[in-house]
Amino acid sequence: MKPSDTLDRSPFGIACKGVQVRFGATHALDGLDLTIEPGNAVGLVGRNGAGKSTLFRAIIGVEPLRGGSISAIPKPLPLPELLARSGFVPDQLSAYDWMTVGKAIEFVAALRPGFDTAWCDELVRELGLDRTKRIPKLSRGMQARLAFVLGVSHRPGLLLLDEPLLGVDAVSHDAILGMLARLRVEQDCSILVASHAMGDLARITDRIAFIDRGRIIEEAATDDLAAHTKRLVIRPEPASFVAPPEAVHVTRQDGAMVMTVRGFTRELLDRVRGWVPEGQVDVVDLTIAEACADRMRAMEATA
Repeated sequence: MKPSDTLDRSPFGIACKGVQVRFGATHALDGLDLTIEPGNAVGLVGRNGAGKSTLFRAIIGVEPLRGGSISAIPKPLPLPELLARSGFVPDQLSAYDWMTVGKAIEFVAALRPGFDTAWCDELVRELGLDRTKRIPKLSRGMQARLAFVLGVSHRPGLLLLDEPLLGVDAVSHDAILGMLARLRVEQDCSILVASHAMGDLARITDRIAFIDRGRIIEEAATDDLAAHTKRLVIRPEPASFVAPPEAVHVTRQDGAMVMTVRGFTRELLDRVRGWVPEGQVDVVDLTIAEACADRMRAMEATA
C-alpha cells in the first residue's frame, strides 16, 4: 500500500485538562493536566501504577473519562481522524498473538490510512524482524521491535510510546532511538513517551512531566532538569531545620544530611549554610537520570 496523498501528516498536540478516569473507587487519573505542543516531545515519568498507561488509553479513547477533556491542538479533531493520524506503541502485543509478524504488518497496513510500505520495509530490515515468525514465539525484545514498527509505519503526527524499549538489545535500542530522531527531523512528529530509562528521555524529549497518583506534579524542560537540580551534602547533620520548598528528596547518610533541590540558586545555598554555621555544604551536580531518580524516591517515600 502506498502512502495516501491526501492524509494530513502535519504534527498536532494534545491538551489534557482536568482528566479523570476511575476504576471503581480507584482514581487512576485524578484531575490530570498535561499539554503536548505540536512538534514537541514530552517524557512521562512515574512509579508503576501512577497512571501512565491509563493516560495513553484515555488519549486513544479506550478508557472513558469521568471528567475533564482531551482534545487535539491547535485545532480539535474528531476521534476517528485523531486515531488515524496517531501512532501507539504499547508495552505488550497481546492483540496479535495469533498472527505471524508479516500478517500483523498486513493487518495494520489495511487499517491505517497513509501506511508507508517503503518506510515499514526499512524498519523491518533495520530491526532484524522475520516476517514468517509467529508472534508468541518472539522474545520480549523482538515483540517490542514489532510494536514499534506497527506504531510508526504510517508516519503519525502524534506518537504515543508506553515503555517502548523494554527487553530490546543494545543495538536495536540505539536503532529505535535513531528512528525516533528521524521522525522528529523529517516530519516534526509530536511525542509522548513513558519510560523508566531516564537516559533515553534525556536524548529524545524537550520536556519531562512527573506523574504521581493520577496527577502531573511537576514539569521541567529536559535541558534544565539536571542544570537546576543539585544534591547538597550537609555536614554535620543539622540539629533542626525546615525543608525548603525547593527540596525534592532528603535522606541521611554517614552523619550527613543529603538533600536534592530543584531551582538551585546561590540564595538557597546561603540559607542552607545557615543551618550549619561551623559545618560544610558540598554541592553535587546531577545527571538527568539522577535528578529523575531522586524525584522517584520522593514519590516512593510518600506512597
